[in-house]
Amino acid sequence: MLLDRPLSFHRLSFVPDGDGVLVGRPDTDDFAVLPPDGAAALRRMTEGHSPAQAAAWYAEHYGEQLDMADFLDTLGELGFLRGADEPDPRESGPDAPVRFQRLARAVFSRPALGCYGLLVAAWLAAIATTPDLAPHPGQVFWTDSLLLVQLVVVFGQLPFVGLHEACHVLAGRRLGLPSELGMGTRLYIVVFETRMNGLLTVERRKRYLPFLAGMLIDLVVVSALGLTAFWLRGPDGAEPAAGRLLLAMAFPILIRCGYQLFLFLETDVYYVFATALGCHDLHAATRALVLNRLRRLARRPGRTDLTQWTERDLAVARWYAPFFTLGVAVLLALAPLVFVPLFVRTVQLLADGISSAGSGLPFWDSLVFAALNLVQIAFWAWLTVRVHVRRRRTARGVTS
Repeated sequence: MLLDRPLSFHRLSFVPDGDGVLVGRPDTDDFAVLPPDGAAALRRMTEGHSPAQAAAWYAEHYGEQLDMADFLDTLGELGFLRGADEPDPRESGPDAPVRFQRLARAVFSRPALGCYGLLVAAWLAAIATTPDLAPHPGQVFWTDSLLLVQLVVVFGQLPFVGLHEACHVLAGRRLGLPSELGMGTRLYIVVFETRMNGLLTVERRKRYLPFLAGMLIDLVVVSALGLTAFWLRGPDGAEPAAGRLLLAMAFPILIRCGYQLFLFLETDVYYVFATALGCHDLHAATRALVLNRLRRLARRPGRTDLTQWTERDLAVARWYAPFFTLGVAVLLALAPLVFVPLFVRTVQLLADGISSAGSGLPFWDSLVFAALNLVQIAFWAWLTVRVHVRRRRTARGVTS
C-alpha cells in the first residue's frame, strides 16, 4: 500500500466517548474506540490527506512517530477502508431525511413527557385510593372463557408490543436515525425487535431516550387502561366486564416491563446500564471473561482473546457478573408470583372445560384454546429456525 497517495474510506462518524473517540460506519454499525490521537490522524486521512502526510502531521503535533503501516492494517480489519469495487460515499449524495421525524419530536417533546408523567401519577393515586385496582395475576382471568383470555393475553397484546417497539423507532428517528422494526425470539417468546442503525453516531446522553422509549409508553398505556377501568367502576365498586377486560390487558404489559430487568438477555435496561457505565460491548466482554475463567478452572484450552474489548468493558465486566445473577433471581421470583398461579388457574379451567364434553360451549372453548397454543408453539419453532438460518447465511456472507 502506497503511503504517499490519499486513501478512500467509507463514510465514518467520530463521536467523543470518555477517554477515547467512537469511530464507525453508520451503514454497517461497525464501530471501534480509538485513542484521540489515532482518531485525529484517521480524520485527516478521511479529509484527503495521504497516510504519509497524516503521519508527518501526527509527529509534529504529538511529538511521536505513528506506525502508519500497522495503523492502516487495523483500519482495514475494521472495514473502514473502501475497496476499489465498493461505491464511493461521496457519490451517493446526502442521506435522505427519515420519515416521521416531526411526529417523533412531538411525541417526545417536553410537554408530552410532562403529560405522560401526570398520567402515571394519576394512576398511582387511583391505586392508593382503590387497592384492588393494583395489578395482580387474577386480573388476567376477566372471564370464564379460556379462549377469550387467550385472545387478550396473546393476540390482544400484539398492538401494545408493536407500540412498544414503534416508540423505540420514533425515538431513533427523532435523532435522524433510520430505525426500523423486525421480528425475532427471546427464550420461548416471539418478539418484535427494533434496529436502531447508527445510534452510536450520536453522543451518549442522547441514547437513553431511544433505549427507554418502549418502557415509557408501556407505563403510559398501563396507566391509561387502569384509569379507564377505575372510571368505569360503579358507585358501589362493582367492576363491569369492560373494566375487567382493560385490567386484563394491562397486566401482561407490566410483566414485559419486569422482563426488561433480565440484564443477561441484553434488554432495554441493559443498554441503559452499559451506556451509563461507558461500555460498548459489556455483555460479550463479561461472557468471554466468565468462559475464560471456567476454562481455566477446567484446565481446557481455547480461551478467548480479551484484547478485542476496551479496558473499560473488561474493568466493568469483572464486577458485572452479579447483575447476571440478579436477572436470574428476578426470573425465578416471577415464576411463583406470576407464572405458577396463571398456569394453575389455566389448567383448572381447561380441565373443567374438557370434562364437560358434549355440554356445548365450555368444551369447544377449551378445545380451541388448546389448538391455539399448539399453533403458537409451531410458529415459535418456525421463526426460531428461520432466524437461525438467516444468521448462519449472514455469517457466511450469503445474501438471502
